[in-house]
Amino acid sequence: MAGRPSLVLLSLASGLSPFGMAVIVPALALFVRDLGTTEAQAALVVSTYLIGLTLAQPLLGTLCDRFGRRPVLLCGFVVFVVASLVCAAATELWVLLLGRLFQALGVSVGTVAARAVVRDTREGMEAAEAMAWISAIMGVAPVFAPMIGGLLGVHFGWQSIFLFSAAVGTLVLGWVALRMPETRPAGAPASLEIAATLRGYAKLLSHRGFLGFTLVFGFCNAAFFAFLATGAAIFERDLGLGPDRFGLIWGALSVAYIVGAALGGFMIRRWGIGRTLRFGVGAAAVLSVTMPLVLLTAGVDAFTLLVPLTALMACNGIIGPQGLAGAVSDQPELAGTAAGLSSSLGLLLCALFAALAGALYSGNALVPIGLISLAMLATLPALGMTGLLRPGREPAQA
Repeated sequence: MAGRPSLVLLSLASGLSPFGMAVIVPALALFVRDLGTTEAQAALVVSTYLIGLTLAQPLLGTLCDRFGRRPVLLCGFVVFVVASLVCAAATELWVLLLGRLFQALGVSVGTVAARAVVRDTREGMEAAEAMAWISAIMGVAPVFAPMIGGLLGVHFGWQSIFLFSAAVGTLVLGWVALRMPETRPAGAPASLEIAATLRGYAKLLSHRGFLGFTLVFGFCNAAFFAFLATGAAIFERDLGLGPDRFGLIWGALSVAYIVGAALGGFMIRRWGIGRTLRFGVGAAAVLSVTMPLVLLTAGVDAFTLLVPLTALMACNGIIGPQGLAGAVSDQPELAGTAAGLSSSLGLLLCALFAALAGALYSGNALVPIGLISLAMLATLPALGMTGLLRPGREPAQA
């Protein structure tokens, strides 16, 4: 191995994925105006991207295991840059959707490869701490991306958003080309065989630790997406706050996640992974039970809604990165495959909870709040699958 890549580089490679999803959210109304679509059709620009992430990550993880992290990462970012240019040139919705699909197919390699590289170059607590810091830096993307997208869309047109995405992708691509060594373990298989790939999936899916950590990560993010699907409507209907105020609140909640992820990194160093996860999951469980009860008894207002949501987002930041790290920790020979498969399964849970929140919400804020609480409570049995719920247990013992 030529050396360990910078955590900043790995964070930027991972952060391009959430950046690409969030940066176009403020431009949805512009798509309706300029492309003559309905609001529902414009929303496909987001869902198509999410579908692309879900479909691509298991395959890209396998490719990273077969051919190396570096070449797959470089190819993926080239696809992202080209697809961004296609989106910028689109004059019809179907072309834009095709470009968005390929944007996601390309950029999703960043998250997968970064997690595999962390596993290649770090062990145990150091790997978990690295994932916490990567997640904290990644959390900046959904904070600033909508602000950047909104400014570019209003002043220069929605096409400028995709040109900016292509420029950022090119910069990261150049940094990877110059500074990213190959980290795949020596002796790893160098060919792509369907049978071997399926055996790898079967081995992972039959492993309680992999499933447990994947579900911890997945349910944390599912709570986040349940809020994303209905938050703007809740804040407008129940609190009388418009989209601009919601954007500020969204930024504040994202900052809470970043603080939680950074705090998790410090806690791991002091307490270890097992105790940190028990604390985060336990605190989230308490908040998940008390939040609906407070809203039922005191009513929905800015204080009763935002205080527990902020605390839950901080818990999410403590828990989620450790789920990411844990899913790839046990079987280093399948680190890329594990990274892709766990991310894909997590995204499926996100899509499920977002769809449920959108379908069930009809003006009663308690319905999506209940789904958020349910998702966070589900991290308890998920952590139990890893063996870390018992006091004193750490991953090596679990």
